Amino acid sequence: MSFNNILKLFLIVVLFLSFSVTSSYSLTESVDVFGRTSSADLVLNDIWIEPENPKKGEPVTIRGSVYNAGIISTEQVSNVVTVGYIVNDELVEISLLENILPGVENGIEISSGPIFDATPGKYVVTTIINYHDTLSHLRDNPQNNIAQKIFNIGTGIPTIIDFDVFQYYNDKTKKQQVTIQGELTNIFEEGLQNQEIIVDIEGSGQEKIITNTDGEFLLKTTLPFKNESIKVSVQSEENSLLHSFSKRIFPIKTDEEQSILALEIIPEISQNNLNPTLTVVIFQDSYDNLFKKISTGDYDEQNFMTDNFFLTVLPANHEYIVEIYIEGRILDAFQDYFSNSTVIKKEIFISESSQIQFKIINEIGEPQSNVIVDNWVYSGSSNEEGLTEWIEVLPIFTANEPYVAKATFPNGEIVWSEPFLIGAEEKKVIQIIQGGNK
Repeated sequence: MSFNNILKLFLIVVLFLSFSVTSSYSLTESVDVFGRTSSADLVLNDIWIEPENPKKGEPVTIRGSVYNAGIISTEQVSNVVTVGYIVNDELVEISLLENILPGVENGIEISSGPIFDATPGKYVVTTIINYHDTLSHLRDNPQNNIAQKIFNIGTGIPTIIDFDVFQYYNDKTKKQQVTIQGELTNIFEEGLQNQEIIVDIEGSGQEKIITNTDGEFLLKTTLPFKNESIKVSVQSEENSLLHSFSKRIFPIKTDEEQSILALEIIPEISQNNLNPTLTVVIFQDSYDNLFKKISTGDYDEQNFMTDNFFLTVLPANHEYIVEIYIEGRILDAFQDYFSNSTVIKKEIFISESSQIQFKIINEIGEPQSNVIVDNWVYSGSSNEEGLTEWIEVLPIFTANEPYVAKATFPNGEIVWSEPFLIGAEEKKVIQIIQGGNK
């Protein structure tokens, strides 16, 4: 005979005896003696499974936390209180609950023991305390005796890895001190504990670390200094990453109280039309403090290009406002806090996805040919229809800096266009009228 059958038989006998003995309390007696209707009130706080993320075939246990919100212990009401564990509408386990004293501080943890082996799928888990209703409803509120949760096991729920790389140069050892710190979460932003994280440092092999209870991980290592950037990639032992990306350890020597600004310059514009040399203007803490103004074409030990990254060193523990200009026109801007040894990486796109064409006419609408049109660093000439070729230009980053084009007619007359804006991937025809805005 199975344990469950023996337990059920035992419960029937106990229940029969409890209703046959004359010493059991009547309704009136219970209220009079205990003075309230919830003398022993069990509350099922929470339920969970262990392990939290079981692998296929691994035994799974259901656990929960229970406390007595009443004023007397459970054994003063009944010698037998049961707990039922239900998985996907099937009762899989019944166990006896130990005596619980009143008070949250006397709460206990319950466990089903290993009750099923993990296989991929969705599991609806229900736990019921006082399953056989041996505590009178006058004493125990049944509404707080049940907890139900849905657990997805091995169903490929995407996980997300987010991490940062901190670096500084140890002048004594002549090596880079590197810290890789991050977090593994699911799509619900819940940290995943006890997960194996694989850190791959280019040229130095792999390191394996385990996430803590909050899904966080940390690796500190020492690397030889190299005059080239080193790729760092991080992945989980799970194959269901929502996204995985890499970062870099840069060939720059900084101390612990410095930080690095790494601008990844991604040119999408024709080199024949524009030289992508940028001017970087950096304010420290506020616009009142211009910290430095540098060009991506100027190199020294603390400002230089490596691959397509422009690196510059900044004192740590400050807020910086960074503006990037190209040929005097603002291209991008951002603000960030730079802590010790941190690397703040920003992508700077130099796009050519916008196009403009100029149409030159006189005051009666006749097209004007051979008119030279200059717009910022771009220029073109109108044909017999008064039209220039389509010109690829940078989209306007801010409405405060619109484009204005200058048209020079064959007779030397100069006319300026009205200020105009153009967005990313937009095509626009700008009309200039001879004798108009001079």
